[in-house]
Amino acid sequence: MAATMHDLLTILVERGASDLHITTGTYPQLRVHGKLTSLTQFEQLMPQDTQRLAYSVLNEGQK
Repeated sequence: MAATMHDLLTILVERGASDLHITTGTYPQLRVHGKLTSLTQFEQLMPQDTQRLAYSVLNEGQK
């Protein structure tokens, strides 16, 4: 399943994570109590996925 920023941020809050890592070639990851946890329920991120996720929180002037 392709991740949306809303999905990822919802899980981040639910798990009490401090960071969200979005990196091409890996699953989205959360840092919880200093430990990285992969969100394997989502697909590994391809370049277009990382761009889509980043752009989803930017306005046109920021892109």
